[in-house]
Amino acid sequence: MKTLQTIQKTFRVFQILTEIAMILSFVWAGLALLGMLCGAVWYGGGTVVGIGQAQLYSLTKTGGLIQMIAVLLTDAILALTDGTLLAFALAYFKAEQADGTPFIYGGAEQIKRLGILTIVLPLVAAIVAAVIYAVFDLPQGSVEWSNLTSLGLGIVLILASLIFRYGAELETKNPSGNPV
Repeated sequence: MKTLQTIQKTFRVFQILTEIAMILSFVWAGLALLGMLCGAVWYGGGTVVGIGQAQLYSLTKTGGLIQMIAVLLTDAILALTDGTLLAFALAYFKAEQADGTPFIYGGAEQIKRLGILTIVLPLVAAIVAAVIYAVFDLPQGSVEWSNLTSLGLGIVLILASLIFRYGAELETKNPSGNPV
């Protein structure tokens, strides 16, 4: 059972790291949306914290307020996508800690769902971001989106769900926990 304790401690560390990353993702999304709101005020000729449109141009290297708002909107969408995926991962880690083992059917199903979401959500976010960039006529070369990482991670999570499901099957065949 020493290996199970090591697994539990490792999952606990990943739970903490996931929670921190999730919070940071949502904070980033909030800051991007706040920046977008400030950009809208500047676009209307207003000032935010004493900074007007002319002073903003001197502080940034932006092609214009509309482009800045589009970039911040894209950043917010991508950060919300990351935060959402991390929230699903956190839910899995909490459930796994409560169950005391990753080798249960419910946990395997959660990992499979997380794998599918890890493939689909970043792809949808990249498509939405590309549409925003096209609508606001932003240069595509300034941002590079690749979903290969999320595709690979999603496949690994789906494979891990199969391993956890197999472990759950072994646990139900041998509930005593003694080696077979």
